[in-house]
Amino acid sequence: MLCHFLLCNNAPLVWRARDLRAAGGREDLDQAIGMFRKALQQDPQDPYRWADIGDAFLEAGDEQDARYSYNQVLSLAPHSAYFRLRTANFHFQIDEEQEALTITAQILKVTPEYDSLIFTDYITVADNSDNVLRFGIPDDRRAARAWLDSLMQAGRVDDVQRTWDWVAGHGYADDALAGRYAEFLIRQGRPDSAASAWTSYLGARAPDYGKSAYLFNGGFESEPIESPFDWKLVQTEGAEVARDCTTAWSGQCSLRIAFAGTQNLDFSAASQFAVVRQGRYRFQAFVRTEGLTTDQGIRFRISDVDAPARLDVKFGQFTGSRPWSAVESDLTIGPETRLLQIQVIRSPSLKFDNKIGGTAWIDDLSLERVLDNTPR
Repeated sequence: MLCHFLLCNNAPLVWRARDLRAAGGREDLDQAIGMFRKALQQDPQDPYRWADIGDAFLEAGDEQDARYSYNQVLSLAPHSAYFRLRTANFHFQIDEEQEALTITAQILKVTPEYDSLIFTDYITVADNSDNVLRFGIPDDRRAARAWLDSLMQAGRVDDVQRTWDWVAGHGYADDALAGRYAEFLIRQGRPDSAASAWTSYLGARAPDYGKSAYLFNGGFESEPIESPFDWKLVQTEGAEVARDCTTAWSGQCSLRIAFAGTQNLDFSAASQFAVVRQGRYRFQAFVRTEGLTTDQGIRFRISDVDAPARLDVKFGQFTGSRPWSAVESDLTIGPETRLLQIQVIRSPSLKFDNKIGGTAWIDDLSLERVLDNTPR
């Protein structure tokens, strides 16, 4: 009754029991269990004490009493994520993986607070990643995406690929997640898998991508996605890089680079990766300039990401004021090149008057395979 009205104080008893348990000896552990029992006699409705004695029983090798204790924990605090997590840890420790995963899935569905702890358990304790997807991830978009991100951070390539298929199959993927997944695969040295996943995800949005066309969003008709297979726009002092939907070679939008005339810039304004195979390709783009100063204006660079010595070409030079004009370059891709980087660049000028001003627009960038007679 006293404990019911918060008039008893079990704290010194509990602290002493925990100290004894931490001491590590069997006699100390038995004394700790006795003290936890005494605390429970005074307050049998306290789930914290049931969890404490459950851990002590398990450490002592008494699985039956530990199980009873954790059943009491769930009975007294059925809606507490904290106590559910402690109970799940008990099941993990006695190799009852499915029971543990079922409990942690319930936690993930209601709160992100314990994501880090749960996913650490999944990575270090759970034996089968398929079981994690089957029992440990709820039918919940947030939790599924968080688990995939956690796996990517841990670098678990095979588990990431299986989980991506599961996430995409459940309709939980979006552009940002697909971009992060593709970037992860490229970092892991799997550009072909990255391109395949990206192509599959895009579906009808880019039916020719990876078949005859190797650049995505070449007309800047959509806001770039944070993906290695879409445009990465770079902001730097002295230049503004942005989509411009007031002027275009075709469609509605283009890329605008506005130079302030304050810097001798050496930078890549926009870049995108492309996965290719051996053969001949043709790059094409359309450029318009207005008052672009200095002898170094807008150029293009295509290079092998893994080994620029195999392929690194720069071409085009747009300065002054020009109407929309085409620029083309033919490339021969060797058998070892798999990943290209396509960039819109400005190189520094060696002239005295070298601070670039004016504006350039770029539109309809494409990279297409031509005369494809090379064996795959």
